Amino acid sequence: MKKRRTRLRGTKTAGKFEQKKLLERIKLILDNPKLVLPKTNENDAGGKVYQKVYEDMKLAKDQFQNPPSFISSIFGKKPKDPLAKAYASSLSILDSGAPVMAVARFPHGEVHYVMRGYGISKEKLIGIQNYHHRLWARFAHLDYVKKYKLFIYSLESGLVCTGDKPKYPKELWNEVATRLKIKDTKLDANCLRIKCKSLNSEVSISNKRLNKSKDNTYSHFLKDVISIEPDCDFELNLSTFLSPLVDEIDSNILDEYQKGQINDSAFLEKSINFQKEYLVNGIEGTDQHFVVSNELLDKNTLISKLCSNKIDEAIVEDLLSEFSDNLILEQGTLADLTEKLWKDYGSALANKISNNSANNYNGNNSLNILRELYDKIIKDSLTSDYPSFYNLGESLKMLDKVIKKIKIGEKNKAIKYIDDFSSNNNMTKSLSWAILECLNSTSSRAWKYTKEEKSLGQTLTNQVQLLLDSNPNNYKELLETISESIGLGKKLEVI
Repeated sequence: MKKRRTRLRGTKTAGKFEQKKLLERIKLILDNPKLVLPKTNENDAGGKVYQKVYEDMKLAKDQFQNPPSFISSIFGKKPKDPLAKAYASSLSILDSGAPVMAVARFPHGEVHYVMRGYGISKEKLIGIQNYHHRLWARFAHLDYVKKYKLFIYSLESGLVCTGDKPKYPKELWNEVATRLKIKDTKLDANCLRIKCKSLNSEVSISNKRLNKSKDNTYSHFLKDVISIEPDCDFELNLSTFLSPLVDEIDSNILDEYQKGQINDSAFLEKSINFQKEYLVNGIEGTDQHFVVSNELLDKNTLISKLCSNKIDEAIVEDLLSEFSDNLILEQGTLADLTEKLWKDYGSALANKISNNSANNYNGNNSLNILRELYDKIIKDSLTSDYPSFYNLGESLKMLDKVIKKIKIGEKNKAIKYIDDFSSNNNMTKSLSWAILECLNSTSSRAWKYTKEEKSLGQTLTNQVQLLLDSNPNNYKELLETISESIGLGKKLEVI
Protein backbone atom coordinates (compact mmCIF):
# COMPACT_ATOMS: atom_id res chain seq x y z
CA MET A 1 0.00 0.00 0.00
CA LYS A 2 1.35 3.37 -1.11
CA LYS A 3 2.03 5.75 1.75
CA ARG A 4 0.05 9.00 1.59
CA ARG A 5 1.93 12.28 1.68
CA THR A 6 1.16 14.63 4.50
CA ARG A 7 1.01 18.39 4.10
CA LEU A 8 1.13 21.09 6.67
CA ARG A 9 -2.11 22.97 7.15
CA GLY A 10 -2.11 26.34 5.40
CA THR A 11 0.31 25.23 2.67
CA LYS A 12 -0.03 24.26 -0.98
CA THR A 13 2.12 23.16 -3.85
CA ALA A 14 2.64 26.16 -6.03
CA GLY A 15 1.33 26.11 -9.57
CA LYS A 16 3.82 26.12 -12.40
CA PHE A 17 3.28 29.77 -13.21
CA GLU A 18 3.60 30.76 -9.57
CA GLN A 19 6.72 28.62 -9.21
CA LYS A 20 8.23 30.24 -12.26
CA LYS A 21 7.60 33.79 -11.01
CA LEU A 22 8.93 33.01 -7.52
CA LEU A 23 12.10 31.43 -8.90
CA GLU A 24 12.59 34.42 -11.21
CA ARG A 25 12.37 36.77 -8.26
CA ILE A 26 14.81 34.71 -6.23
CA LYS A 27 17.28 34.70 -9.12
CA LEU A 28 17.02 38.48 -9.35
CA ILE A 29 17.76 39.03 -5.68
CA LEU A 30 20.63 36.54 -5.95
CA ASP A 31 22.17 38.76 -8.61
CA ASN A 32 21.23 41.97 -6.81
CA PRO A 33 20.53 41.70 -3.06
CA LYS A 34 19.79 45.42 -2.89
CA LEU A 35 16.41 44.76 -4.53
CA VAL A 36 15.04 43.79 -1.12
CA LEU A 37 16.48 46.87 0.59
CA PRO A 38 15.09 50.41 0.61
CA LYS A 39 16.98 53.22 -1.06
CA THR A 40 18.92 55.13 1.57
CA ASN A 41 21.25 58.03 2.18
CA GLU A 42 24.52 56.50 3.33
CA ASN A 43 25.11 59.36 5.76
CA ASP A 44 21.93 59.04 7.80
CA ALA A 45 20.80 56.44 10.33
CA GLY A 46 19.02 54.33 7.72
CA GLY A 47 22.05 54.26 5.45
CA LYS A 48 24.27 53.00 8.27
CA VAL A 49 21.77 50.31 9.33
CA TYR A 50 21.20 48.96 5.86
CA GLN A 51 24.88 49.07 4.92
CA LYS A 52 25.53 46.50 7.67
CA VAL A 53 22.56 44.44 6.48
CA TYR A 54 23.88 44.57 2.93
CA GLU A 55 27.32 43.37 3.99
CA ASP A 56 25.74 40.35 5.66
CA MET A 57 23.58 39.71 2.60
CA LYS A 58 26.67 39.71 0.37
CA LEU A 59 28.20 37.12 2.69
CA ALA A 60 25.05 34.99 2.43
CA LYS A 61 25.13 35.30 -1.36
CA ASP A 62 28.78 34.27 -1.53
CA GLN A 63 28.20 31.24 0.71
CA PHE A 64 25.24 30.17 -1.44
CA GLN A 65 27.28 30.39 -4.63
CA ASN A 66 30.41 28.95 -3.02
CA PRO A 67 29.27 26.57 -0.27
CA PRO A 68 31.84 26.42 2.55
CA SER A 69 33.43 23.19 3.69
CA PHE A 70 31.94 21.26 6.57
CA ILE A 71 34.46 22.74 9.00
CA SER A 72 34.03 26.24 7.64
CA SER A 73 30.26 25.95 7.89
CA ILE A 74 30.64 25.26 11.59
CA PHE A 75 33.45 27.61 12.58
CA GLY A 76 33.51 30.12 9.74
CA LYS A 77 31.90 33.51 9.49
CA LYS A 78 28.12 33.47 9.11
CA PRO A 79 25.47 36.12 8.43
CA LYS A 80 24.20 37.46 11.74
CA ASP A 81 21.58 39.93 10.63
CA PRO A 82 18.03 38.49 10.70
CA LEU A 83 17.23 39.90 7.26
CA ALA A 84 20.42 38.41 5.81
CA LYS A 85 19.52 35.05 7.35
CA ALA A 86 16.05 35.18 5.77
CA TYR A 87 17.71 36.13 2.49
CA ALA A 88 20.02 33.14 2.72
CA SER A 89 17.13 30.82 3.49
CA SER A 90 15.14 32.17 0.56
CA LEU A 91 18.05 31.56 -1.83
CA SER A 92 17.84 27.84 -0.93
CA ILE A 93 14.54 27.72 -2.84
CA LEU A 94 16.64 27.65 -6.02
CA ASP A 95 17.96 24.23 -4.98
CA SER A 96 14.50 22.72 -4.43
CA GLY A 97 11.92 21.30 -6.79
CA ALA A 98 8.31 22.43 -6.69
CA PRO A 99 8.24 24.54 -3.54
CA VAL A 100 5.48 24.03 -0.99
CA MET A 101 4.06 27.44 -0.22
CA ALA A 102 2.57 28.66 3.01
CA VAL A 103 -0.40 31.00 3.10
CA ALA A 104 -0.26 33.90 5.53
CA ARG A 105 -3.48 35.78 6.20
CA PHE A 106 -3.56 39.41 7.29
CA PRO A 107 -6.30 42.05 7.47
CA HIS A 108 -4.86 43.38 4.20
CA GLY A 109 -5.25 40.03 2.40
CA GLU A 110 -3.43 36.75 1.78
CA VAL A 111 0.18 36.29 0.73
CA HIS A 112 2.08 33.16 -0.31
CA TYR A 113 5.66 32.41 0.63
CA VAL A 114 8.04 29.48 1.10
CA MET A 115 9.05 28.56 4.60
CA ARG A 116 12.78 28.00 4.95
CA GLY A 117 15.22 27.90 7.83
CA TYR A 118 14.80 27.35 11.54
CA GLY A 119 13.77 30.33 13.61
CA ILE A 120 13.57 32.62 10.56
CA SER A 121 10.96 35.37 10.83
CA LYS A 122 7.86 34.70 8.75
CA GLU A 123 7.54 38.43 8.04
CA LYS A 124 11.05 38.67 6.66
CA LEU A 125 10.55 35.67 4.40
CA ILE A 126 7.33 37.24 3.11
CA GLY A 127 9.03 40.60 2.51
CA ILE A 128 12.06 39.13 0.73
CA GLN A 129 10.17 36.68 -1.48
CA ASN A 130 7.59 39.33 -2.35
CA TYR A 131 9.92 42.34 -2.57
CA HIS A 132 8.18 43.36 -5.80
CA HIS A 133 4.89 43.90 -4.00
CA ARG A 134 4.29 47.34 -2.56
CA LEU A 135 2.54 46.07 0.56
CA TRP A 136 4.33 42.81 1.37
CA ALA A 137 7.82 44.19 0.75
CA ARG A 138 7.64 46.29 3.90
CA PHE A 139 7.21 43.22 6.11
CA ALA A 140 10.95 42.51 5.90
CA HIS A 141 11.78 45.84 7.52
CA LEU A 142 9.34 46.16 10.40
CA ASP A 143 11.92 45.18 13.04
CA TYR A 144 14.39 47.81 11.84
CA VAL A 145 11.71 50.50 11.83
CA LYS A 146 10.86 49.65 15.42
CA LYS A 147 14.43 49.23 16.69
CA TYR A 148 16.05 52.22 15.00
CA LYS A 149 12.93 54.44 14.71
CA LEU A 150 13.32 54.60 10.95
CA PHE A 151 10.97 56.17 8.42
CA ILE A 152 10.37 54.07 5.30
CA TYR A 153 8.05 55.01 2.44
CA SER A 154 6.55 52.51 0.01
CA LEU A 155 6.45 53.88 -3.54
CA GLU A 156 5.56 52.31 -6.86
CA SER A 157 9.27 52.37 -7.65
CA GLY A 158 10.21 50.63 -4.40
CA LEU A 159 11.02 51.40 -0.76
CA VAL A 160 12.75 54.59 0.37
CA CYS A 161 14.27 55.04 3.84
CA THR A 162 14.93 58.59 5.08
CA GLY A 163 16.68 57.55 8.31
CA ASP A 164 15.26 58.47 11.70
CA LYS A 165 13.78 61.73 10.36
CA PRO A 166 10.59 61.89 8.32
CA LYS A 167 10.92 63.17 4.75
CA TYR A 168 7.68 62.50 2.94
CA PRO A 169 8.35 61.95 -0.80
CA LYS A 170 6.72 64.46 -3.13
CA GLU A 171 5.95 61.60 -5.50
CA LEU A 172 3.90 59.87 -2.81
CA TRP A 173 2.10 63.09 -1.84
CA ASN A 174 1.04 63.73 -5.44
CA GLU A 175 -0.05 60.12 -5.82
CA VAL A 176 -2.33 60.29 -2.77
CA ALA A 177 -3.77 63.68 -3.73
CA THR A 178 -4.52 62.43 -7.24
CA ARG A 179 -6.12 59.24 -5.95
CA LEU A 180 -8.33 61.22 -3.58
CA LYS A 181 -9.03 63.88 -6.23
CA ILE A 182 -7.90 66.62 -3.88
CA LYS A 183 -6.85 69.88 -5.48
CA ASP A 184 -4.18 72.21 -4.15
CA THR A 185 -6.79 74.89 -3.43
CA LYS A 186 -6.57 75.99 0.20
CA LEU A 187 -9.80 76.72 2.01
CA ASP A 188 -9.87 79.29 4.78
CA ALA A 189 -12.77 77.96 6.81
CA ASN A 190 -15.07 74.98 7.35
CA CYS A 191 -12.60 72.38 6.19
CA LEU A 192 -10.07 69.78 7.30
CA ARG A 193 -6.49 70.85 6.59
CA ILE A 194 -3.88 68.09 6.38
CA LYS A 195 -0.33 69.40 6.43
CA CYS A 196 2.85 67.40 5.92
CA LYS A 197 5.57 69.23 7.85
CA SER A 198 8.61 67.63 6.21
CA LEU A 199 7.23 68.36 2.73
CA ASN A 200 5.65 71.68 3.72
CA SER A 201 2.58 70.78 1.68
CA GLU A 202 -1.04 71.08 2.66
CA VAL A 203 -4.42 70.00 1.32
CA SER A 204 -7.90 71.13 2.33
CA ILE A 205 -11.05 69.03 2.33
CA SER A 206 -14.34 70.88 2.70
CA ASN A 207 -16.70 69.94 5.50
CA LYS A 208 -19.37 69.34 2.87
CA ARG A 209 -17.22 66.57 1.42
CA LEU A 210 -16.29 65.23 4.86
CA ASN A 211 -19.94 65.02 5.82
CA LYS A 212 -20.67 62.73 2.85
CA SER A 213 -17.53 60.61 3.20
CA LYS A 214 -17.51 57.12 4.69
CA ASP A 215 -13.75 56.96 4.20
CA ASN A 216 -10.88 58.12 6.42
CA THR A 217 -9.06 60.56 4.15
CA TYR A 218 -6.10 61.04 6.49
CA SER A 219 -5.31 57.31 6.51
CA HIS A 220 -4.48 57.47 2.79
CA PHE A 221 -1.50 59.70 3.57
CA LEU A 222 -0.22 57.16 6.13
CA LYS A 223 -0.99 54.05 4.10
CA ASP A 224 2.49 53.84 2.63
CA VAL A 225 4.41 55.20 5.60
CA ILE A 226 6.26 52.58 7.67
CA SER A 227 7.08 54.14 11.02
CA ILE A 228 6.29 53.70 14.70
CA GLU A 229 5.25 57.36 14.79
CA PRO A 230 3.82 58.30 11.36
CA ASP A 231 1.60 61.05 12.78
CA CYS A 232 4.58 63.12 13.91
CA ASP A 233 5.05 64.41 10.38
CA PHE A 234 1.48 65.65 10.04
CA GLU A 235 -0.69 68.42 11.42
CA LEU A 236 -4.47 68.15 11.30
CA ASN A 237 -6.64 71.20 11.67
CA LEU A 238 -10.42 70.94 11.51
CA SER A 239 -12.38 74.17 11.28
CA THR A 240 -16.17 74.24 11.46
CA PHE A 241 -18.82 76.93 11.57
CA LEU A 242 -18.30 76.95 15.35
CA SER A 243 -14.52 77.32 15.25
CA PRO A 244 -14.59 81.14 15.50
CA LEU A 245 -15.96 80.62 19.03
CA VAL A 246 -14.60 77.18 19.92
CA ASP A 247 -11.30 76.40 18.24
CA GLU A 248 -10.60 73.28 20.29
CA ILE A 249 -11.21 69.73 19.10
CA ASP A 250 -11.34 66.99 21.70
CA SER A 251 -7.97 65.19 21.61
CA ASN A 252 -9.71 61.83 22.03
CA ILE A 253 -11.77 62.44 18.89
CA LEU A 254 -8.66 63.48 16.97
CA ASP A 255 -6.84 60.40 18.23
CA GLU A 256 -9.69 58.14 17.05
CA TYR A 257 -9.52 59.70 13.61
CA GLN A 258 -5.74 59.47 13.33
CA LYS A 259 -5.87 55.79 14.29
CA GLY A 260 -8.45 55.13 11.59
CA GLN A 261 -11.14 54.12 14.09
CA ILE A 262 -13.70 56.59 12.69
CA ASN A 263 -14.35 57.91 9.20
CA ASP A 264 -14.50 61.48 7.92
CA SER A 265 -18.20 62.06 8.57
CA ALA A 266 -18.04 60.63 12.11
CA PHE A 267 -14.98 62.78 12.83
CA LEU A 268 -16.80 65.91 11.68
CA GLU A 269 -20.00 65.05 13.54
CA LYS A 270 -18.22 64.23 16.81
CA SER A 271 -16.11 67.38 16.60
CA ILE A 272 -19.12 69.62 16.00
CA ASN A 273 -21.02 67.97 18.86
CA PHE A 274 -18.02 68.58 21.13
CA GLN A 275 -17.93 72.24 20.09
CA LYS A 276 -21.67 72.60 20.67
CA GLU A 277 -21.39 71.16 24.17
CA TYR A 278 -18.43 73.41 24.91
CA LEU A 279 -20.32 76.40 23.55
CA VAL A 280 -23.25 75.77 25.88
CA ASN A 281 -21.34 74.74 28.98
CA GLY A 282 -17.79 76.03 28.71
CA ILE A 283 -17.79 79.61 27.42
CA GLU A 284 -18.41 82.52 29.73
CA GLY A 285 -18.36 86.24 29.22
CA THR A 286 -18.98 86.17 25.45
CA ASP A 287 -21.79 87.52 23.32
CA GLN A 288 -24.89 85.35 23.12
CA HIS A 289 -24.93 82.91 20.21
CA PHE A 290 -27.37 80.39 18.81
CA VAL A 291 -26.70 77.27 16.76
CA VAL A 292 -29.55 76.56 14.38
CA SER A 293 -29.28 73.57 12.03
CA ASN A 294 -25.49 73.77 12.10
CA GLU A 295 -25.43 77.51 11.53
CA LEU A 296 -24.08 80.04 14.02
CA LEU A 297 -26.38 83.02 14.56
CA ASP A 298 -26.62 86.07 16.79
CA LYS A 299 -29.90 87.14 18.39
CA ASN A 300 -31.06 89.44 15.61
CA THR A 301 -30.30 86.91 12.89
CA LEU A 302 -32.06 84.21 14.90
CA ILE A 303 -35.22 86.29 15.10
CA SER A 304 -35.05 87.05 11.39
CA LYS A 305 -34.57 83.37 10.53
CA LEU A 306 -37.26 81.88 12.79
CA CYS A 307 -39.94 84.57 12.69
CA SER A 308 -42.19 85.49 9.80
CA ASN A 309 -44.45 87.97 11.59
CA LYS A 310 -44.57 90.50 14.41
CA ILE A 311 -46.23 88.08 16.82
CA ASP A 312 -43.44 85.51 16.58
CA GLU A 313 -40.83 88.26 16.86
CA ALA A 314 -42.42 89.50 20.09
CA ILE A 315 -42.50 85.97 21.53
CA VAL A 316 -38.79 85.42 20.86
CA GLU A 317 -37.83 88.86 22.13
CA ASP A 318 -39.62 88.30 25.42
CA LEU A 319 -38.33 84.74 25.87
CA LEU A 320 -34.75 85.85 25.32
CA SER A 321 -35.01 88.95 27.48
CA GLU A 322 -34.25 86.80 30.54
CA PHE A 323 -32.17 84.13 28.81
CA SER A 324 -28.52 85.08 28.34
CA ASP A 325 -26.80 81.75 27.62
CA ASN A 326 -25.89 80.17 24.30
CA LEU A 327 -28.46 77.79 22.83
CA ILE A 328 -28.45 74.83 20.42
CA LEU A 329 -31.51 74.27 18.23
CA GLU A 330 -31.07 70.99 16.40
CA GLN A 331 -34.39 71.18 14.56
CA GLY A 332 -33.97 74.84 13.71
CA THR A 333 -37.59 75.81 14.26
CA LEU A 334 -39.41 78.33 16.42
CA ALA A 335 -41.24 75.46 18.12
CA ASP A 336 -37.87 73.94 19.04
CA LEU A 337 -36.90 77.25 20.68
CA THR A 338 -40.10 77.64 22.71
CA GLU A 339 -39.98 74.01 23.87
CA LYS A 340 -36.38 74.35 25.09
CA LEU A 341 -37.17 77.52 27.01
CA TRP A 342 -40.69 76.63 28.17
CA LYS A 343 -39.87 75.17 31.58
CA ASP A 344 -37.62 78.00 32.79
CA TYR A 345 -39.05 80.96 30.90
CA GLY A 346 -42.01 80.21 28.64
CA SER A 347 -44.49 79.00 31.26
CA ALA A 348 -43.86 82.02 33.49
CA LEU A 349 -44.30 84.32 30.51
CA ALA A 350 -47.61 82.68 29.57
CA ASN A 351 -48.96 82.96 33.11
CA LYS A 352 -47.88 86.59 33.29
CA ILE A 353 -50.04 87.39 30.27
CA SER A 354 -52.97 85.28 31.39
CA ASN A 355 -53.26 83.51 34.74
CA ASN A 356 -52.96 79.71 34.58
CA SER A 357 -52.66 79.71 30.78
CA ALA A 358 -49.52 77.54 31.12
CA ASN A 359 -51.76 74.76 32.46
CA ASN A 360 -52.80 74.11 28.87
CA TYR A 361 -49.32 72.82 28.05
CA ASN A 362 -49.38 69.17 26.88
CA GLY A 363 -45.69 68.59 26.28
CA ASN A 364 -45.28 69.99 22.78
CA ASN A 365 -47.70 72.89 22.28
CA SER A 366 -45.73 75.75 23.85
CA LEU A 367 -45.64 77.74 20.61
CA ASN A 368 -49.38 77.48 20.07
CA ILE A 369 -50.06 78.68 23.63
CA LEU A 370 -47.78 81.69 23.26
CA ARG A 371 -49.04 82.55 19.80
CA GLU A 372 -52.64 82.61 20.95
CA LEU A 373 -51.74 84.85 23.89
CA TYR A 374 -49.64 87.21 21.81
CA ASP A 375 -51.97 87.31 18.84
CA LYS A 376 -54.48 89.54 20.49
CA ILE A 377 -51.89 91.62 22.35
CA ILE A 378 -49.80 92.34 19.27
CA LYS A 379 -52.68 92.95 16.93
CA ASP A 380 -54.29 95.32 19.34
CA SER A 381 -51.04 97.15 20.06
CA LEU A 382 -50.11 97.54 16.39
CA THR A 383 -53.41 99.12 15.45
CA SER A 384 -54.61 100.54 18.77
CA ASP A 385 -53.52 104.07 17.85
CA TYR A 386 -55.31 103.92 14.52
CA PRO A 387 -58.86 105.29 14.45
CA SER A 388 -61.97 103.11 14.18
CA PHE A 389 -65.09 104.34 12.36
CA TYR A 390 -68.89 104.21 12.58
CA ASN A 391 -71.02 103.01 9.72
CA LEU A 392 -68.41 102.53 6.98
CA GLY A 393 -69.82 101.41 3.67
CA GLU A 394 -68.88 98.04 2.22
CA SER A 395 -65.98 99.38 0.13
CA LEU A 396 -64.34 101.42 2.89
CA LYS A 397 -65.02 98.75 5.51
CA MET A 398 -63.21 96.18 3.37
CA LEU A 399 -60.34 98.61 2.71
CA ASP A 400 -59.95 99.51 6.40
CA LYS A 401 -59.86 95.88 7.47
CA VAL A 402 -57.38 94.83 4.82
CA ILE A 403 -55.02 97.74 5.49
CA LYS A 404 -54.97 96.99 9.23
CA LYS A 405 -54.23 93.29 8.57
CA ILE A 406 -51.25 94.32 6.51
CA LYS A 407 -50.05 96.69 9.23
CA ILE A 408 -49.91 93.84 11.74
CA GLY A 409 -47.84 91.74 9.37
CA GLU A 410 -50.58 89.52 7.96
CA LYS A 411 -50.08 90.24 4.28
CA ASN A 412 -51.04 86.74 3.17
CA LYS A 413 -54.17 86.76 5.30
CA ALA A 414 -55.07 90.16 3.86
CA ILE A 415 -54.79 88.84 0.30
CA LYS A 416 -56.83 85.78 1.21
CA TYR A 417 -59.47 88.04 2.74
CA ILE A 418 -59.72 89.92 -0.56
CA ASP A 419 -59.92 86.64 -2.50
CA ASP A 420 -62.70 85.32 -0.25
CA PHE A 421 -64.64 88.61 -0.06
CA SER A 422 -67.82 88.17 -2.05
CA SER A 423 -69.17 91.38 -3.53
CA ASN A 424 -70.99 92.59 -6.63
CA ASN A 425 -70.07 96.18 -5.82
CA ASN A 426 -67.87 97.53 -8.61
CA MET A 427 -66.31 100.12 -6.31
CA THR A 428 -65.39 97.46 -3.74
CA LYS A 429 -63.78 95.37 -6.46
CA SER A 430 -61.88 98.38 -7.82
CA LEU A 431 -60.45 99.08 -4.36
CA SER A 432 -59.53 95.40 -4.06
CA TRP A 433 -57.66 95.64 -7.36
CA ALA A 434 -55.84 98.77 -6.17
CA ILE A 435 -54.68 96.92 -3.02
CA LEU A 436 -53.48 93.91 -5.05
CA GLU A 437 -51.57 96.28 -7.33
CA CYS A 438 -49.78 97.76 -4.31
CA LEU A 439 -48.95 94.24 -3.08
CA ASN A 440 -47.77 93.01 -6.51
CA SER A 441 -50.34 90.20 -6.35
CA THR A 442 -52.46 90.75 -9.46
CA SER A 443 -51.03 88.25 -11.92
CA SER A 444 -53.08 85.20 -10.97
CA ARG A 445 -56.26 87.15 -10.15
CA ALA A 446 -56.81 89.38 -13.17
CA TRP A 447 -59.53 87.11 -14.52
CA LYS A 448 -61.76 87.97 -11.53
CA TYR A 449 -61.97 91.65 -12.45
CA THR A 450 -63.52 93.50 -15.36
CA LYS A 451 -61.62 95.95 -17.50
CA GLU A 452 -63.51 98.84 -15.92
CA GLU A 453 -62.84 97.64 -12.36
CA LYS A 454 -59.11 97.30 -13.06
CA SER A 455 -59.01 100.71 -14.76
CA LEU A 456 -60.67 102.49 -11.81
CA GLY A 457 -58.53 100.51 -9.37
CA GLN A 458 -55.41 101.67 -11.19
CA THR A 459 -56.40 105.32 -10.61
CA LEU A 460 -56.73 104.62 -6.86
CA THR A 461 -53.39 102.83 -6.48
CA ASN A 462 -51.39 105.87 -5.34
CA GLN A 463 -53.96 106.79 -2.70
CA VAL A 464 -54.11 103.22 -1.40
CA GLN A 465 -50.30 103.09 -1.21
CA LEU A 466 -50.32 106.27 0.87
CA LEU A 467 -52.82 104.59 3.20
CA LEU A 468 -50.55 101.54 3.47
CA ASP A 469 -47.66 103.84 4.43
CA SER A 470 -49.76 105.93 6.82
CA ASN A 471 -49.37 106.47 10.54
CA PRO A 472 -52.10 106.90 13.18
CA ASN A 473 -52.02 110.69 12.77
CA ASN A 474 -52.80 110.86 9.05
CA TYR A 475 -54.76 107.62 8.59
CA LYS A 476 -58.22 109.26 8.91
CA GLU A 477 -57.33 112.05 6.50
CA LEU A 478 -56.04 109.64 3.84
CA LEU A 479 -59.08 107.34 4.18
CA GLU A 480 -61.38 110.35 3.80
CA THR A 481 -59.57 111.32 0.61
CA ILE A 482 -60.24 107.86 -0.83
CA SER A 483 -63.86 108.05 0.34
CA GLU A 484 -64.28 111.33 -1.52
CA SER A 485 -62.59 109.93 -4.63
CA ILE A 486 -65.09 107.05 -4.88
CA GLY A 487 -68.08 109.32 -4.25
CA LEU A 488 -68.89 108.46 -0.64
CA GLY A 489 -68.19 111.87 0.84
CA LYS A 490 -65.24 113.15 2.78
CA LYS A 491 -66.49 113.17 6.36
CA LEU A 492 -65.96 109.94 8.38
CA GLU A 493 -67.17 109.53 11.96
CA VAL A 494 -64.58 108.20 14.42
CA ILE A 495 -65.65 105.96 17.27
